[in-house]
Amino acid sequence: MISPALTSEVSGRTVTMSIARSPRLRALLVFFCVWVISGAYTAVNLKRGWVPHDEGTYAQSGERVLQGELPHRDFDDLYTGGLDILNAISFRVAGTNLFSMRLALFLFFMASVPAIFYIAARFASPVTAGAVTLLAVAWSVPNYSAATPSWYNLFFALFGTASLFAYLGNGLRHWLFVAGSCFGLSVIFKITGLYPVAAALLFLIYRQQCREKMCGRKSSETTGLFRRFLTLVLLLFVALLAYMVRNSSGSQYVYLFVLPGASLATFLLTFEFQVEQGDDRQRWARFFRMLLPFCSGLALPIALFLVPYALTGSLAAIFRGLFILPQKHLTFTVFRAPGLFYMLPTLCLAVLVGVGMYLRGRLRIIYSLLAASGLAYALLISSRSVTVYRFSWYSLEFLPPVLVLCAVIFLKRTVANSLDSLYRNQQLILLLSVTAICSLIQFPFTAPIYFCYVSPLPLLASLAFFSRIKRAPLFLLGAILCFYLIFAVWRATPGFIHALGQEFQPDSQSMRLSMPRGGGLRVDAQSAGLYNALIPIIQQHANGQFIYADPDCPEVYFLAGFRNPTRTLFDFFDAPEGRTQRILNAIQNHHVNVIVLASQQSFSPPIVPDLLAALKDRFPQSANVGRFEVRWKQ
Repeated sequence: MISPALTSEVSGRTVTMSIARSPRLRALLVFFCVWVISGAYTAVNLKRGWVPHDEGTYAQSGERVLQGELPHRDFDDLYTGGLDILNAISFRVAGTNLFSMRLALFLFFMASVPAIFYIAARFASPVTAGAVTLLAVAWSVPNYSAATPSWYNLFFALFGTASLFAYLGNGLRHWLFVAGSCFGLSVIFKITGLYPVAAALLFLIYRQQCREKMCGRKSSETTGLFRRFLTLVLLLFVALLAYMVRNSSGSQYVYLFVLPGASLATFLLTFEFQVEQGDDRQRWARFFRMLLPFCSGLALPIALFLVPYALTGSLAAIFRGLFILPQKHLTFTVFRAPGLFYMLPTLCLAVLVGVGMYLRGRLRIIYSLLAASGLAYALLISSRSVTVYRFSWYSLEFLPPVLVLCAVIFLKRTVANSLDSLYRNQQLILLLSVTAICSLIQFPFTAPIYFCYVSPLPLLASLAFFSRIKRAPLFLLGAILCFYLIFAVWRATPGFIHALGQEFQPDSQSMRLSMPRGGGLRVDAQSAGLYNALIPIIQQHANGQFIYADPDCPEVYFLAGFRNPTRTLFDFFDAPEGRTQRILNAIQNHHVNVIVLASQQSFSPPIVPDLLAALKDRFPQSANVGRFEVRWKQ
């Protein structure tokens, strides 16, 4: 008789051998482990930290939608409006508090991890793909878990890029429709969702060129119209990039935001003239067979989003909100990009890898071990040395232009005549395009956290690039991957966004917001003390549904549970002409008996003297809480 213990041992060995023999099962196991680790690490940081005016903007806008208002028609929204709808749904399902928005963010994040792993697995083994996925996760949401629309831009860019990879794999055009739909949803969350649309168009141009190279035949009757069309489009694209940074002083803007896209456009132009000119009608037909499903998918979610505006005659309002008011936004919310000096760390990283690529045998082993030892030492002292910390951070933040330029040079020097080589080139061009164009989200507010909004893309593009390099220095690259993974978890994330990219700071987000709408977020002691004291005073004296808080403190309305009597969340959106009387009329019409005045504002100018005097005259009683002055009348 066979004992149960022996049977269990044999069964266990059988399962283990089955997994080891099945690449698909092994990949699924690796992915599941990566997915669980990513979820656990992000969940631990999900309630950590806040920027008060950010949380207030997203929360107040979502609550106003929940109350039946439309973004842009009824209030000035900073973004397109899709985030407000999602946050309203989150409030309805999970409760009206700050954590509900982050819970929705977490669900989208967990859906994005498979997309990262799927793309990475096109270029590497499951274990390597899993490691790159963990690296991408560590440099993204855990650093700032607020439900910003830029995170959703990243998620939908990943979903759409994964769909384009699926299209590359099987040629089924419904994946183009799916990709377009993902990018359309991204536009609904924030207008910068147009960036991956531009990247996809560059990819489709290259795919059409590759198909023409393999399938097309030279035609003596061609008009060259399609070639002239592509040339014009690519030149216009580069001109738009240059126009975008025209008012920005400093060559770093050209390097960060013009060079990557211009490099890709130059490559596509030169490749176009290497392709034999086939029949124009066939080229147009092939291109539009790709373009139509993509554009159909792009248009569908945008059209559905615009239905309420069309039915209420408010299309002019959303046009104003998306294309006119943002000019004020760009004027008041600017963060200067670091100078070109910070390009030096990236060049050092490129030299480090480049030397490793050319060494062979024992020299490569010794060199890689020395480099790994140096990285380990840098990691240890990065908490004490500001120079080492910034060197580590900016070597990755300034990576996209160097990566795109090196990859383009590699592609130009590589002869690709087989279907397999052209297929792999298309994969690389797709990731380079998405990386180059989506990095524009950092303009003009080039704060370090904005690199995190795109960080998975250059990491995936780097993996794709090095997968094309014969005899790449794998040990060295693995050491670099480990360095950046540990640096993100151990050095960058704890400091939160105020120290991010500048210096190491220990985690100070240890106190909780105690009011019900605070959602239990962990914030620094100063913020917790301020708002935990401020909100009860407002609630004690306010009557009715409305209060007035000014300037630039939308979080006060939401945390206190009162409505905003105006259409503005930030003062710089409001027209200065007649503003004083407009505010006073809104206060009177909505029976406001409590106002909150902030002595420090985030972006807008201080309150104008005549409005300030009128407010103090109408609300004579007051109490000071930190930077806020609460005034009320009986």
